[in-house]
This record gives sequence, C-alpha cells and structure tokens, in this order.
Amino acid sequence: MSPSPRIKDGVAQLRRIFLERPGAQLSVGEASRLSGLEWHTCRLVLEAFEDAHFLIRGPNGLFVRGTYAPLSRYAGQ
Repeated sequence: MSPSPRIKDGVAQLRRIFLERPGAQLSVGEASRLSGLEWHTCRLVLEAFEDAHFLIRGPNGLFVRGTYAPLSRYAGQ
C-alpha cells in the first residue's frame, strides 16, 4: 500500500523545510502545522527521518537536521 498524495506532499514539505533552512528546529506540533500532516503521522515521519540520520532530536525535544546526514541522499527525493 502506497502513501496518499497528501502524506507524500507533507513528507516532501518537511524535507524541504529542513534542507532549505539550516538550523531549523521544530517540535512535532510546529512540523505538523507546516506540513499539513496530522500530529501522529508527522511524529512518525520525523522519527523515521531521525532513524535515517537525516534529523536529530535534541534534549529539548526539537528536531534539527543532522550535520552528518548526506545531503545528496535526500535532495532528489
């Protein structure tokens, strides 16, 4: 089963935010509002980005792009 276009668009929007705004730090709630994804779906997406080492969750609970994430892996997706 493939994700709906709305979820694909939300994931792409989150990726763009973190790639285009170096140092952006977002809570799940902020990321949910910016991406249009439902809160729980957004949390799962952010955690998947974290598992892929694209994002890091700081001690404050905010997600930020990991400095060790290879840009080329995410730029074209």
